[in-house]
This record gives sequence, C-alpha cells and structure tokens, in this order.
Amino acid sequence: MVSCPHSMDRLLHRFAEGEQNFAGIDLTAANLTGAQLPFINLSDANLHRANLKNAFLPGADLVRAQLSQACLAGTNLLGADLLRAHLHQADLYRALLSGARLVGVDLSGANLVEASLDGTDLSGAMLRKANLQGANLKGANLRGADLRDANLRGAILDDVAFHCTFMPDGSCRDCGDIDAFPLLPETVPLPSTLENLNGPPLEQDR
Repeated sequence: MVSCPHSMDRLLHRFAEGEQNFAGIDLTAANLTGAQLPFINLSDANLHRANLKNAFLPGADLVRAQLSQACLAGTNLLGADLLRAHLHQADLYRALLSGARLVGVDLSGANLVEASLDGTDLSGAMLRKANLQGANLKGANLRGADLRDANLRGAILDDVAFHCTFMPDGSCRDCGDIDAFPLLPETVPLPSTLENLNGPPLEQDR
C-alpha cells in the first residue's frame, strides 16, 4: 500500500494536474472535506476514519477500499463502484449513492439516515445494525443482503428486490431455495457515462 506523510496534499495536487489513479494510497484519518474528486481511482485505498463530508466523488472507483468509521455525510457518490468496500460504522448521513455498485459491501453499523440509495446494487451486502431510517432504497437490489437488526423505519422500499434477504427481524425473505443464490460476481462493468452527477444539495448540517 502506498503511504507517505503528505499523501493528502500530494493527492490533491496530482489530481489537479490530471492524475486519477491513486489505488492503494494511505489516507488514514485524512481531512478531505468538500474535496472535488470525480471519477478518482481509490481502489484498495485506506481511508479509515477519513473525513469526506460533502466531498464530490461521482463515478469514483472505491473497490475494496477501507472506509470503516469514515465520515461521508452528504458525500456525492453517484454511480460510484464500492464493490466489497469496508464501511463498517461509517457515517453516510444524506449521502448520495444512487446507481452505485455496493455488491458485497460491509455497511454493518453504518449511519445511512436519509441516504439516497435508489437503484443501487446491494446484493450480498452486510447491513446488520445499519441505520437506514428515511433512506431512499427505491428499486435497489438487496438479493442476499443481511439486514438483521437494521433500522428501516420510514425507508422507501418501493420496487426493492428481496431474495434470500435476511430481514431486520431475522426472517429470510424468499429463501425457499437459498442454495440457488448465485455467487457474487468479481467484476461488473461500470457505465462509462453518468447523468445528473451533481444531485440535490445537502440542505442542512447534522
């Protein structure tokens, strides 16, 4: 993993010069509040406890990134790729994740209150004890996800795909043939273009 004392400053400088590939960089506890980093490659990066509040990261590659206990409140992650990313106890209050790929992601204990998760692929995601109160999950794919002890109060669940999904009460939705659930794909193509990347503004601080 790439690591240096001034990783954050160097990243911002290099990104401003046109570089986008920062795979494996160490940004532990970095302050990237409001950073403008669209389509950046942070796959396998260490962002544990980093502050990315209100950052602009649409289309970002965060595959297998370590984001546990990171602050992503109000962050724009529209269409981002977070395949198997680690977001245990991360703060995603009002984060914009519409259309993102969250296959196999660890969101256990995460704060997703009023987050925009419509059209996301959360198949195989770990969401145990996550707070999804008031979140928009319209059209999301929750096949094989684990929602045990999660808070779904007031969440929008229209057209959500539940299959072999563990619900907050511990029951399994449509689990008659749990062995038929397919293995999670290693790769799923990310669209080359995204629309409406700006999304609605965050109207109030926490």
